[in-house]
Amino acid sequence: MELWERRAALDALDVLLKHSADGGRIALISGEAGIGKSALLAEHARRSRMRARFLWGWCDRLITPRALGPLHDIAHQAGGALAQRARSNAAQHELFGAFIDELTRPRQVPRPVVVVEDVHWADEATLDLLVFLGRRIQQMPALMLVTFRDDEIGPDHRHRGALAALPRDVVSWLTLAPLTRDCVLEQAAKVGLSGARIFGLTGGNPLLVTEMLRADVDAVPRAAQDLILDRLRSLPDSARELAIRSTNAAISGSIGGRPGRFG
Repeated sequence: MELWERRAALDALDVLLKHSADGGRIALISGEAGIGKSALLAEHARRSRMRARFLWGWCDRLITPRALGPLHDIAHQAGGALAQRARSNAAQHELFGAFIDELTRPRQVPRPVVVVEDVHWADEATLDLLVFLGRRIQQMPALMLVTFRDDEIGPDHRHRGALAALPRDVVSWLTLAPLTRDCVLEQAAKVGLSGARIFGLTGGNPLLVTEMLRADVDAVPRAAQDLILDRLRSLPDSARELAIRSTNAAISGSIGGRPGRFG
């Protein structure tokens, strides 16, 4: 999958991976939904697969979040003592200790990379894990990559305390920006669509841009609608209705000569 305008972010991750050999590093990767955080990490993993072992964990959007869900994901991949502790419902301090052992034991690939995705949905135990590992990571050759939607973690959100507790000297922030207008115009021209209108409708959000470039229907693609509706869900009713009317008005023109409609 081609990533547009993400070379600088990939280069930054590559530098952090190299530096982690002399002491662990943390990258906090933020941006709105659809901005390409997961795609960035997938490409980084593909490029680094000969130099590092990636351990992936996910926070899920559940009504009742799994306690330490990402660590259980990682334990399933890692196997060994960590997996045994996870299966036996060991106490939290035992799981954390087994995780540290997993990251520091000798292995053929010297640099483990821990990925924790969608921390804006993390339960409290997972936040404890981030703080626990973050305060010790400098003593091990490991890289921790954490993704979250910064627009869902306000200044008073409890997650801010966990992020603030991470040692500043090992933390790097990567905030992914929307695609530039020039990029959208270039990609739209390749498929014969109006890049100006697509940029105006999407604001350069990579997921929305990609869906609209792929679409061969009159209506706005379903994936794009779902993302827009998800972003509108937190608005008051009156603001949500106004936003939908405005969106429909904007789409009522044409994309490459075709009429479109939201909803």
